Amino acid sequence: MNAVEIESAISDLALEPFDAAEFPFTFLAAFGNKDTALKRLRAGNNNASDVPGGVLLRSNIHIAASEPGSRYG
Repeated sequence: MNAVEIESAISDLALEPFDAAEFPFTFLAAFGNKDTALKRLRAGNNNASDVPGGVLLRSNIHIAASEPGSRYG
C-alpha cells in the first residue's frame, strides 16, 4: 500500500463507530496487513500479546484499546 491508500483507510476508520475489540485488526488492515495474518491473530495462533485485548504483530506493532477515562486512555 502507498501512503495515499493508507491515509484513506485510516480516514475511513476514523469515521466508523469505535469498537475496541475490532479496532486493532481494522487498524492493521488499514496498513495493508494480509487477511490471513489477521485471521491468525484473531484466532490467537500468532498473537503473543500479554495485554488483555491486545494484539501483538511481532516485529511490527503491539496495540490495545483502553477504556475511556482509564490511566492509559
